[in-house]
Amino acid sequence: MAIPGKIKKIESTLATFDYDGVDYKADISLLTDVEIGDYVLMHDGRALSKISEPEYLEQLEFITTHEEMACHKH
Repeated sequence: MAIPGKIKKIESTLATFDYDGVDYKADISLLTDVEIGDYVLMHDGRALSKISEPEYLEQLEFITTHEEMACHKH
C-alpha cells in the first residue's frame, strides 16, 4: 500500500516527507516535477506519483480509518 506524504526537503533524488507527523525519506527519481510542499504517494522507499492536496487528505483519512478498524477487530 502506498502512503501519502508532503515533501519537506529535497536533496538530489532523496526527499524527506511528512506522513501523519512522522518524517520518512523516499527516492523521487521516478518523478520529474516535484518540489517542496508537493504531495506524493510513496511505497517501499520510492515516491510513485504526485497527488493533489484533496487526494492526500482522502488517502490519509482512508489509511487512518482502516488502521483504527484493525486495532478494534477481535
